[in-house]
Amino acid sequence: MVELLITSIKELNSKKVIICLNYDESFALYKGELRRLHLKEGDVLNESAYNEIVSALSKRATKRAMSLLQTRDYLKEELKSKLRQSYYPEESIESAINYINKYGYLDDRRYVYNYFHFKSANKSRKVLELKLIQKGADLALIKEIADEFYEDNDSEIKQIVKLVRKKLKLSEDESLESIDYASKSKLIAYLFRRGYTMDIINKALRIVIINY
Repeated sequence: MVELLITSIKELNSKKVIICLNYDESFALYKGELRRLHLKEGDVLNESAYNEIVSALSKRATKRAMSLLQTRDYLKEELKSKLRQSYYPEESIESAINYINKYGYLDDRRYVYNYFHFKSANKSRKVLELKLIQKGADLALIKEIADEFYEDNDSEIKQIVKLVRKKLKLSEDESLESIDYASKSKLIAYLFRRGYTMDIINKALRIVIINY
């Protein structure tokens, strides 16, 4: 094991401090724990003491993760990020994730599908895919589920039809007889910027514009 030197102890809040090992912010402890373990700057943390801390923080990280999951679903990477924000060491984070996975509380596939299901009425597929990537979802999983979800789903077409009718000031069931080239180009550009593909745009415009 690499020598673990306590290079600094920084105040996190009124109850906790951040322990920096070898100049990295490694984990947070309550001030009472700091006193009980007799830790101070310049000390070398031995393997036994480090493992004891990691074990205690693993239980704490698991409880924190379970508490977060009571309010909403999380992607695995998203949940890891939340735990890192609370200064849990990586070993404790992995231990918490492994425990939660055993009981099926984390399911990236379910999360991604539900994300499309609940948000596809107002956002384009491209926008939703980008949001999921930002949240840490696996790119291959996103594409696989998106392909399945949109195969028989016309939600994007309905969105575009609604947007176009609003843009052209048409009533809910009203269609346009025709549209000039310049207006059509502006309309397509407007929809393209919102993340819709040309194939979906053209399908939707054929519904709204009779001689499209």
